[in-house]
Amino acid sequence: MIPRRLDKYLADATALSRSQIKAAWSAGRIEVQPAAKAWPDDYELWSLIFEDDAVFLDETPVSPVEPSHYFALHKPAGILSTTHNPQGRDCLAPWLEELPDSVFPVGRLDKPTTGFLLFTDDGNLCFCLLRPRFHVPKEYHLTVRGRVTTDDARLANLEAGIDIGDRKSPATALGTAVLKQSKSESLLSVVVDEGRHRMLRRMARRAGFDLQHLHRPRIGPVKMGSLEAGEYRRLGDEEVAALWRACGGREAAKKRSIAALASQAKKWRDQQRPHHRLERWLAMHG
Repeated sequence: MIPRRLDKYLADATALSRSQIKAAWSAGRIEVQPAAKAWPDDYELWSLIFEDDAVFLDETPVSPVEPSHYFALHKPAGILSTTHNPQGRDCLAPWLEELPDSVFPVGRLDKPTTGFLLFTDDGNLCFCLLRPRFHVPKEYHLTVRGRVTTDDARLANLEAGIDIGDRKSPATALGTAVLKQSKSESLLSVVVDEGRHRMLRRMARRAGFDLQHLHRPRIGPVKMGSLEAGEYRRLGDEEVAALWRACGGREAAKKRSIAALASQAKKWRDQQRPHHRLERWLAMHG
């Protein structure tokens, strides 16, 4: 096991949310019994946990579970992409009650948008899918008013980049296509590798399209399939492997984690308080 922060360890070992982990820590429900002298002696939620340490929640030992759940949900329109809503609005809670306790949604689709929402207990995969630097494409289908042809300048504008007013660089489509068209409306495909707030809607509006509906059928190389709205399915092993390949692979993720630990170790050395246990681990595994 790669050493991880106590809060990350507990997130990987239990169904508790980060806020619930903080509350449990404050209530004294979490105990750590290190296998070697700890640094510092008093643990905090940011303290590193190593493979042979023992962690207890309510006096019961817990340990991280290897990720094993990957589900595709066809999110219906009108559903908030949150796990609960204090105001009682429709959210993902009914589906989470049916799925394993450890899964969580990867990213969000806004309330009127339909399509592929991924649920998993794989935090590392979630991290990669949500970060633009990994360039994992997401395909969206846009139903727009009016007839759009393949040489429409608005499609070229989407690929050239659109300022969507969020004080960031222009939002750019990796590719566009016209899937269907009639006199009254057209179905467009737009592929992006970012997930800014309401990005596709803002891109469409600023490009001059009258957007009627937004739907996501694909994340990376994996398609949602023929699920009806509200249905879900477990992804196959090859689909999970394909998502990881799109992110650069599991081994690359492991190297990034070790590199992050090495960077943290250097910061502590520079502060003249080296974490000797981490230094020994890096010498063996770095």
